[in-house]
Formats: sequence, structure tokens, C-alpha cells
Amino acid sequence: MKDMKRRVVLLGLLAVPFLGLAQWDSIPWSVTVWGQHRSNTLDHELGRKLVRGGFIDQPLIVAAGETQGGDMGSFGYATGLDLRWKLNRMWKESGARVCGSVQVKSVGDIRWTPELFDLVFTGNAGHLGRWDVLDGSRFRYATWVHAAIGLEGKYQNRLEAGLVCQPAGIHARVHNGYFYVDSEVDSVLGYVRAEAAFNEKPAWGIAVNAEWHFLREDAPFAFHLRLQNVGVTFVPSQNQFAVDTMIQTSGLTFAGESWSIEALESGDFGQGLLVSNPAQSAWSLLPGRLDASFEYPIGPRSGWDVAAQVGEWMPFPRAMTGYRRAIGKHWQAGIQIITGGWGRTRPAAWARYRIPGEHAWMLYIEDPFGWGTDGAYGRGVTLRYQSL
Repeated sequence: MKDMKRRVVLLGLLAVPFLGLAQWDSIPWSVTVWGQHRSNTLDHELGRKLVRGGFIDQPLIVAAGETQGGDMGSFGYATGLDLRWKLNRMWKESGARVCGSVQVKSVGDIRWTPELFDLVFTGNAGHLGRWDVLDGSRFRYATWVHAAIGLEGKYQNRLEAGLVCQPAGIHARVHNGYFYVDSEVDSVLGYVRAEAAFNEKPAWGIAVNAEWHFLREDAPFAFHLRLQNVGVTFVPSQNQFAVDTMIQTSGLTFAGESWSIEALESGDFGQGLLVSNPAQSAWSLLPGRLDASFEYPIGPRSGWDVAAQVGEWMPFPRAMTGYRRAIGKHWQAGIQIITGGWGRTRPAAWARYRIPGEHAWMLYIEDPFGWGTDGAYGRGVTLRYQSL
């Protein structure tokens, strides 16, 4: 009898996914998964060794420093999943349909000054008698889930609002910082004003998504605006740290109570330099994003596209332009040039397979060369399925 009950329960659990698929098959829906990372300084070889370990050759460091030049170094990534749906029936004769989405996203952003890069990888031997500026160096990371519901009207315009759960988040930033060692190596001056915080418990909040599409049969072009994850979260428990101090010495003595080996070895050295505030509550903004795109046909089966993105902690707006063309009855493909974001100019390519009234698949690859060489500075891939 118990075995029979177990079998019934097991069959019921196995039937749930199929019932879900049957339900999803009755309404239009789409799912998108993506991941991309980019840097203006760190190529794949150096980045892989920093993450996984390994011997870092001096030429890799020199090449990265020359590539960064006098600009801020940056590295960033974004990955996630986006499930979207809408009902076929109108809501209360309003001309709009109930719609919704579930998004899971993770975004990271790291920036550093050229001086900080040199201090970390080569030391200050080549910086004697020179001020090293650390202002603006920072690290940010966030992962969140956003479940939203709303309405979709004419021309696929939609507005959604929903709850956000952010289980992980870290923010660290150097507001002001400098370091100086005299050319005779007999004095040191350093100052730093920085802060850091990380979530001890999940944060909760609200966020909105919005889309506006200019789609007209009498217009020779199309224009799209999309707003994603614009909202705020409340962190009930957050560990916060702050540093605001100056260290100055002359003579670099190695004895006594000054800047010395004895002082460094004492247990109370540095006491009071770091201020800690555990279990503090705080409000924070989600790294939302705004997308704008423009499509213009240049032939019966081809077109020209322009797009721009801002937000998600990107240090510069991300701009794209490219050419697309229909191939046969079901295929469409395009090539693009991308600039901005976290890194240098790179190419992209995409292809879409569509069966009208059934479904469509789309594959987008950013920087195809990044998948085959260690000298590239990033890579990205997006895969989307859409029921029609």
C-alpha cells in the first residue's frame, strides 16, 4: 500500500512539468539566457591566471599596463535569465493583456587607476618621488531575482512592477586616496578615504520594467525603448566599513615607536584606522538599464540597426550599429560593431530562425574572436527562444 502511494505521488510529481508545458504552450512566452564579460586592460590569458592561478609572466603585466595607459582600468560582467509571458485574452475589455516576467541577474563591476595597477603587480619601485592617485577605484557586485506582473497594450508596449530579492551584494569604493614615497626612500605619505559594505541578509524591494515601441505600417522605420530593473531595495542587515586616515612618517626608522618593524608587530598597530558598523540597515538602488534602438530598412530583405545602452554600472554607454538581412523563408542574420561598456571596440554576429505561428530561436555572439584566442578582451553569448 505504501509503495502504491509512493508511485502515485511520484507520477504526480512527474506530471507537473508536462502540465506546465501544456499551460505555457497556450500563451505567448519567451526565455532568454545570456552571459558576457569585458575589460579594457585584462586579456583572457591574464584574467584566467588571476582567477584560476598560475605563473604570471612579466610581459603580460607590461602589456596590460601599456594597454590601459593613463585611463581607468575596468572589468565587468553581466549574466542572467529572463522569462517573459502574456495572456491571449484582453483584460476587462481594456485593450490590454496581462503580462509578466521573472528575471535572474548578476552584474559585477571593477575599476582601478593606473597607479593602483602598478602598485599591485609591480610595486612602487618605479614610482619613487611620484604621487600615486587611487581615487575612483571600486568593486561592485549584485545578484537579484525580479518577479513582475503588468499590462501589455497596443504595439507591444508594456509596463510591469514587482518584487525584488537580492541575496548578495557588495560595494567598495576609494573616494580619495594617494601614496607617496620619497625618491631617497626616507619618507612616506599616504591617505585614503574609502568605504565598503556587503549584505549579511537578503535585501528586498520593488522594481519596474517598461517598454515603448514605435511600430507603424506607414512609417519606414521602427524605434524601441526598454527600461529594466529600475528600483530600490532595503537591506535589513549590512556590514559597513569605512576608512578615513592619513599615515605620514620621515626617516623610515626601524626602531622605536614610529613607522617601524616593532610598531608593525605590535598588536594595536592600525587600531582605529578601520571603522566597522555591523548589522546596519540601508537602502540601495538596483543597477537598472535603459536600451534604445532604431531600425531602418535599406532594401526589401535587409536593414540597418543602431542601438545604445546605459546603466548596469557600465563605465561608458554601450553603442552598437550593424547590418541585417533575411535569408530564405525562415532565417535572418546580422553583423554589428560594438563600442563602450567595459571595453574596447569589438564585433558581434547573430542569427535567427523563425517559423511563423510556432516559434523562433536566436543566437547572438559578442566578439567571436574571444572564443578562440587568449589575446581577446572579452566574450559574450545570448540564446533566446520565443513561442509565437
